[in-house]
Amino acid sequence: MLIGLLAGAVAPAFSAPAPVTCTRPPALAARLQSHPSVEAWADLGNWFGDHRQFACAQDAFRTGLRLSPASPQLNYLLGLSLYESENFDQAVAPLERCIKADATVLKPHLLLASVYARLGQPANAEQEWRASLRIDPSSTMAQHGLSQALLARGDLPGEVAFLHTIPPDDDLTIDLAIALARDGQLEQAVETVEDALKTRPDSVKLVNALVTLYIKVSRTFDAQSIAEKSYRLHPDDFSAQISYLRTLVVNGDWAPAFPLGKKVVSEQPHSFDALYLEGVLERQSGDYQAAREHLTAAEKLNPSLANLRANLGITLSRLHETAAAKTELEQAIALGDKDPETHFELANVLRALGDTAGARQEMVSYQEAVKEKDAGSLAVSKAAEAAQALDRGDTQRAVQLYRDAFAATPKNALLGYKLSVALDKAGDTDGERSILEQVVALDPSFALAQNQLGYLESRRGDYSAAESHFRQAVAAAPAFTEAWISLAATLGMESKFPEAQQAVASALRLDPRNSEAQQLSHDLSAAQTQPH
Repeated sequence: MLIGLLAGAVAPAFSAPAPVTCTRPPALAARLQSHPSVEAWADLGNWFGDHRQFACAQDAFRTGLRLSPASPQLNYLLGLSLYESENFDQAVAPLERCIKADATVLKPHLLLASVYARLGQPANAEQEWRASLRIDPSSTMAQHGLSQALLARGDLPGEVAFLHTIPPDDDLTIDLAIALARDGQLEQAVETVEDALKTRPDSVKLVNALVTLYIKVSRTFDAQSIAEKSYRLHPDDFSAQISYLRTLVVNGDWAPAFPLGKKVVSEQPHSFDALYLEGVLERQSGDYQAAREHLTAAEKLNPSLANLRANLGITLSRLHETAAAKTELEQAIALGDKDPETHFELANVLRALGDTAGARQEMVSYQEAVKEKDAGSLAVSKAAEAAQALDRGDTQRAVQLYRDAFAATPKNALLGYKLSVALDKAGDTDGERSILEQVVALDPSFALAQNQLGYLESRRGDYSAAESHFRQAVAAAPAFTEAWISLAATLGMESKFPEAQQAVASALRLDPRNSEAQQLSHDLSAAQTQPH
């Protein structure tokens, strides 16, 4: 697809290794013999490209460049051929020469940006994507490329600000959701994708993204529901199959999962997701030999997934390969696996290997993990019930259920925040403030909680305390437009007008069309001109 966008009719694609010898076609050989022009060498390079002879194509382009070193056409074609043959570092210089000769042409900027992206240089790629957008602001390729470069650099405010300036498609909507999620704004990320799905309900990409987000916020049955609908609408779409299968495995819905697992791994036998999920299902059904084969293949593709290592370790334990099982289970725990079963299996393996002290310690860890998992399950159940109560307007019931959920998992800052939201709806400001203070004590970077605490402090006139909370909110989530507006308004109340203007300017960079920020900027400017 990239070559179709970049090369057009100018040059063919290059995508295979070069032969040892370069045999020129008679007509081009005769032409070069009689008149070895730049155009002739370009045509020869294109001919070699058509015949997938990359090194020969590059030799032809380089020979032509000896006649005209600054030729934009030859430099572009050489850069393109080097890109396609994955000689990315060598492609930079000819593309830079091409752009130096004429910086107003779009394709060289797009190609050089793609080269920098492949070299893992997102800052350089960003410059070229921006240059491309100055030439053609509607370039979809440049829009997507800049979005990816900003995400790769971790410039979340820049990403949010950029995506507020262009009409979002599915990919850009997902990029925005990724930025919000990385910025700690999971609920906003969910809402972003949910809103996009209202206008594009058949989008498999959006459904898959929402499934991932729902799983992150423990809405696993909502995830299964939308994944199943997407799968029914698009039964031949592999990504829809995998998304639905993942939710079935997460929720332990084994009956529909087993046949779907067989289907996906037979259709895509080298897919990580298919190998991993089918391995989990085979382990669940007791087919340990097959599970070992699929999980081992998946591990080679992604060795850093804790749950995969745990499943492989348990499988190896069942096959009495205790030393290998010990390695996998210990790696799973090191990677963050908290499932009680992992500790229990490791205890059994250590006992089989004669390490009784280690086995006793793992049993202690197992018991602690069981308590934590049971409490987590209770909290998820209570929180789901509380959300339903809140939706139907039963605020007091929601408050009690969220209290129960937070009491079960008192280190869960997100549940504490949800309790504070219910208390706010119930009008219990003192209770809300008390819970929010617990939340920020657990997680000072919880931007939503800091922002709400700032709002409560500003309501009772303590602008200094409010400012402190708003500053912590924007420090934790630099892409949080609402917090920037709140900070600006509070600084204005403190007559700190230059700082207030800086804060509202940050809000407008993130969302130039935000009417509240626009009005606040106007009000701050007016306030500065009034006599005090």
